[in-house]
Amino acid sequence: GEMKYFAEVDEQEDLADTVKAIYEAAGKLRVVACIAGGEAGVDCADEVSERMNLRTNGTHVANRRDKKIQQELIRDAGMRSVRQAAGSKWEHVVEFLQTEHYPIVLKP
Repeated sequence: GEMKYFAEVDEQEDLADTVKAIYEAAGKLRVVACIAGGEAGVDCADEVSERMNLRTNGTHVANRRDKKIQQELIRDAGMRSVRQAAGSKWEHVVEFLQTEHYPIVLKP
């Protein structure tokens, strides 16, 4: 089926204007979430949701879209995460590769 939205708001010149446009579009309705329409909108959605005091991933974690960082955040929150190693040289990951069962997923 076709999705129908109450309103669609484009990012404005700055964060304050974007938030203002959202509130204007919502009218008397309460805004409860800010969801990115695609990968390119994730950073904006984080900034907007943070500014609007909505539940948010926020902007406090640099590079949070980095898959290694995501897994570290998951692990630090006490959830099950993948075992991983990262590095820019073979010697950074060789010990990990020698102790893990194959196949191993490489994420460049």
